[in-house]
Amino acid sequence: MLKRLSLATTALVALSLPALAAGTLYYGQTATLPDLNPYILSPAHQPMNNTVFDGLTRYDENLVPQPRLAESWEFSEDGTALTLHLRDGVKFHNGNDFTSADVAATVAFVQDPSNGALIQGFAKRIVSVDTPDERTAVLNFEKPFPGVFDLLELMYIVDNDTENAFATAANGTGPFKVVSHETGTRTTFEANPDYWDGAPSLDGVEVVIVPNQQAELLALRSGDLDLVTELGYIDLVPFTRDDRYKTGDAASGVAHDITMNIRKEPLSNVKVREAIDLAVDRERIARLLFGNLGRTWCLPFDAHSIAYVEEKNDCAYDLDKARAVLESAGVALPLDLSILTSSEIRTEYTTIAEIMQADLKEIGINLSIENVDAVTYRKRYIDELDFDLVSHAYGRAEKDPSSLLETTVVFKPVGNVSGFEDPAYTDAVNRGGSTPDEAERRAAYAEASTILRDSHHVLSIVPRPRLYVTTDAIDGLELTADGFVVLQDVTKSE
Repeated sequence: MLKRLSLATTALVALSLPALAAGTLYYGQTATLPDLNPYILSPAHQPMNNTVFDGLTRYDENLVPQPRLAESWEFSEDGTALTLHLRDGVKFHNGNDFTSADVAATVAFVQDPSNGALIQGFAKRIVSVDTPDERTAVLNFEKPFPGVFDLLELMYIVDNDTENAFATAANGTGPFKVVSHETGTRTTFEANPDYWDGAPSLDGVEVVIVPNQQAELLALRSGDLDLVTELGYIDLVPFTRDDRYKTGDAASGVAHDITMNIRKEPLSNVKVREAIDLAVDRERIARLLFGNLGRTWCLPFDAHSIAYVEEKNDCAYDLDKARAVLESAGVALPLDLSILTSSEIRTEYTTIAEIMQADLKEIGINLSIENVDAVTYRKRYIDELDFDLVSHAYGRAEKDPSSLLETTVVFKPVGNVSGFEDPAYTDAVNRGGSTPDEAERRAAYAEASTILRDSHHVLSIVPRPRLYVTTDAIDGLELTADGFVVLQDVTKSE
């Protein structure tokens, strides 16, 4: 029998928990939750989003949108308006009624660039919101918007009367309410007994920030945590052999990538980028990180996507060719480059960087690894654009390509982190996202995919299944199409 090792006494964990509550789910993660902004969509935020907030719709396992705060909807004949019929009797945690004014306020908040929403660019496809009555909201578009349900799932509704300062509080309509938030330590939620979709079975949820994955897994084994996600395959395997735990995997819509800053020499040289691409051992990375669940990607989506182009699924691991391409680039060798990573966000970020470091040395590139905390990583990657290469992961890979290509920081045509600009790419992405005709969409996205592969400024590496472990006391866990946990129906037995 395992000896209980409490978080209060182990030297690996720099925090302590109050006495464990029988009806509370203890959710461990290594990424620091800096605030309660549901639109950041980082690994740190994902356990909170569907816990505190609701979207208007949510995809089922077949990517068919299902009602949430919107009970039904219909498009106009020309596809430039979507009328949403809103659910009656829904209240925010502060007691305010949910109305169409909240939909309009949420759209405005998300569209404001000062609020930092990662879906801001996608939300700008909405040119206006009409609210003819409290139960009806009409979203108006300049052009047809076939990917709108990707947006609606991630556009968590906030209260029109709330200041929306997410530093320590959040007022949603979801199954749990925020009790307290301590950045870098824990966030506590209590059940919402008046939840429109039925009161949750749990009394509460505690998201606990743990310094590293080793400590996280020790805390799970000691009984101080009930659930951990964001695991690598090697971490999952021991739990599959132990009947005191339940393990699972699900598509997450997340894939690992290598982002290059092409504003900088020598990464502005496409041959240098091509050489780096040829030196990435995707097969080894897939096997090491995800075992028999591992797959490799050259494009930022797999074969089921309407943007997939078979002939551009052409990446190869070839160090001899990589060396020849680099030597033809006209740059002085060896090159000295750095790669930004954060084990605090995902240990796999750093594992990928270490594999690349060894292979790039073989072709004449000295790659130094800068492993920083999650806050510094985001600041340098997103805000300051202070990097050469970045080990990163993007979301929404399994959904409509308009969501992926128009909104993610690595792929959006304007303002992406790489500094990549190409009018042909912008035009292809815009055409693909603005016509309901599938053949026309496929043709446009084929152009976009071709440009992405030929540019080599962002390298898709492997899709990331969401691997998780719970104790055997936990039942009813669900995950969305983005791999975000849904805790509404979770139960915890004694």
